[in-house]
Amino acid sequence: SLVLTSFVITLLGCNYLWGRLSDRLGRRKPFVVTGLLGLALVYAWLGYAPTLAAAWATRLLEGVALAAYTTLSLAMMGEALERSASQRQGRQMGLYRGLGSLAFAAGSVAGGRVAETYGLADSFLICAAAYLLAALVALQLQEQPAAPLVQQPVLSSTARTRARLLPAAFLAGVFLWTAAHSASASMWPNYMAQLGYSTGQLTSLWGLAALVEMPAMFALGALSDIAGRTAVLITGGLGIALVNAGYAAAAHLLPLLVGIQVVRGVGFAAYTGSAMTFTTEHGGEERGGASGLYHTTGSAGQLAGLLMGGTLAQTVGFPAMFTACALLALAAAASFWALHHRTPRLIPVATTAQAERKP
Repeated sequence: SLVLTSFVITLLGCNYLWGRLSDRLGRRKPFVVTGLLGLALVYAWLGYAPTLAAAWATRLLEGVALAAYTTLSLAMMGEALERSASQRQGRQMGLYRGLGSLAFAAGSVAGGRVAETYGLADSFLICAAAYLLAALVALQLQEQPAAPLVQQPVLSSTARTRARLLPAAFLAGVFLWTAAHSASASMWPNYMAQLGYSTGQLTSLWGLAALVEMPAMFALGALSDIAGRTAVLITGGLGIALVNAGYAAAAHLLPLLVGIQVVRGVGFAAYTGSAMTFTTEHGGEERGGASGLYHTTGSAGQLAGLLMGGTLAQTVGFPAMFTACALLALAAAASFWALHHRTPRLIPVATTAQAERKP
């Protein structure tokens, strides 16, 4: 819809801007808290918006606030992992993101029941209260400067510019994977309904994939600490390609569809946790900008997927649309494969406290 499209465009415009601004100010926490407070205000008002135009404007403000929170919370998490000097950053990021998936699944179920029993406005008020509580918790966070990074000397301004950016192969993979996932997810309920599945079955199947995500993110995060981020990113691309091929060929068979949903949860977990960890590890002193660039690229892929999914479903049908999504996911896996051979490493220098603990 036009409202959803404009919301994604707002994210697209704000993610990188928030990240760069936070780098200039050297702060993350104020943006995280402000974003959460903004989301609380948005949802407190959304249920009582008097007109469609007012609701639309509120969704645009939601995009501004959500961009601040998602971009800078990832940057803060990356700096916390850097200070810990842990060799298990993938596992810790997987736990962090997996808790988000668990909360999303719980919120989806609870929100639906509240909306059915008491109305949509009350459901939005509960969301507002949750965001306000999150903002109060975020106020208690202790923000510290990130550890400096050892940089290889560069000889040209072009090289310096490229060093500040995430690798092009990574960004290409992010765009392609997100486009495939967005197109698939946006059309999945319509396709399942066309195949004759009930609303209850759709909810259960979607919940199954979400339930798989948390343990999968933790396990695959641990695997990425051993095998490397790019290996797990490739797995995420191949997994989502397999899922969409399964939708195109076998979604009418419920036992197979259950298995496909399990693979969907694993594929989503493989990509998401590893992409977040990769981004934070390559941001350096400009981690806010790197996080913003990652989220901006993802928003661009989401927008492309939304436009592609509906268009293809109407013109060539659902099976062909899901086949196209599978091809996009394969292209994402190929981009991550190329990344595997090009990724430079930035090594964080130990902080004074860490150095004092060493023998």
